[in-house]
Amino acid sequence: MPDVKMNYDMMEEMSRAFSDGANQMEEVAKSMQNVAKLLEDGALLGLAGDRLVDVMRNKHIPKCLGLKSKLEELSGDILGALTDERDGDKEAASRFK
Repeated sequence: MPDVKMNYDMMEEMSRAFSDGANQMEEVAKSMQNVAKLLEDGALLGLAGDRLVDVMRNKHIPKCLGLKSKLEELSGDILGALTDERDGDKEAASRFK
């Protein structure tokens, strides 16, 4: 079995990138919610406004929040793998002392 080599700094950077992406998705969802509120308050009246608000609230915002959740999960998975690999390296190194 080949040795596993991990670039810990790159893994931390990747985890941060996923976490930052999750934060950005949350901001996008909040912005869409604000736009939907403006539309409801009279910025776009009638059927077109109603449909746009419906699509934003029932499709786009939930999709953004779902993506946010997945990005958070990926960030946690990478941190978990990083921790496991570091612990394994420490344990293996301690056997040779």
